[in-house]
Amino acid sequence: MAAAAGLYPLWSNWNWHAPEQGAAGPDVGAMVAKLEKRLRDEPNDIAGWLMLGRSYLTLNRLDDAIVAYDHARRLDGKSAEAALGLGEAMSLRAGGEITQPAAQLFEEALVYAPANPQALLYGGFAAATRGDRALARTRWQALKSMGPPPQIAQLLDERIAELGPPGAEAAPAGTSASPAGTSASQGGLSAADVTVNIRIAPALKSRLVSEAPLFVFAREPGGQGPPLAAKRLTSSAIGTQVHLSQADSMLPGRTLASGQRVSITARVSFSGRPAPAAGDLYGELTYDVGRDGARDLVIDRVAE
Repeated sequence: MAAAAGLYPLWSNWNWHAPEQGAAGPDVGAMVAKLEKRLRDEPNDIAGWLMLGRSYLTLNRLDDAIVAYDHARRLDGKSAEAALGLGEAMSLRAGGEITQPAAQLFEEALVYAPANPQALLYGGFAAATRGDRALARTRWQALKSMGPPPQIAQLLDERIAELGPPGAEAAPAGTSASPAGTSASQGGLSAADVTVNIRIAPALKSRLVSEAPLFVFAREPGGQGPPLAAKRLTSSAIGTQVHLSQADSMLPGRTLASGQRVSITARVSFSGRPAPAAGDLYGELTYDVGRDGARDLVIDRVAE
């Protein structure tokens, strides 16, 4: 369950940042530059810093978002939005994992805004990550009672189902929860893991003018619908080794299994969304789970 937090960026489309999400058009750079200039003149404008943080998140400028939200939090130490934004940016910067500092920020946000839907969602992931499934269930059920959009309700149903029946929250004998900020595969790879070394063809390197989301996922060859496993990283992960495991599954009952042949895709998404779009950079390979070791996955194609 520790790696389940990494699925959040793939599924969360709830309209928490409505004004900025719609701003990701050709004028967004000018809008952000104007806001940056205003904040240089008015550095104590907390609303401006929060807006700048949201804008940076929309642009996937995660380091800048961390700076903006941290500034807002220093201006108002009890701002739930600042704590949430900072925790969100830190988690995305860590490749979708909820690290211990981010988990503490989500807990802090829940103190200041216990009914905040985003805080309940992230707080549930944080609780599940540290093995507190009872608290995760309580938070996600509270969020579901708020009538979220269908895709969020589906996510909650799936995550609640993974917690097991009520009253069965204790970890099975002989196991322990992975510490916050780690994935289940980091403690030792199982036979149902996929390991790929992400590379990019030299001819495409010049297209990476800035950091962009990188999705790595496994599907049944020719399969449709949600992948068997997925991670959301950033293009800074190119040149590193990535593991996919059962902990990265998208749906209950559909996981990687030893002996299975899967298609592995690495896609740089300039739109920031997992769905393919023209101009994306990607690479694919076929992988035999349980037989193949680390394989080189080269991003060498441009989507049309």
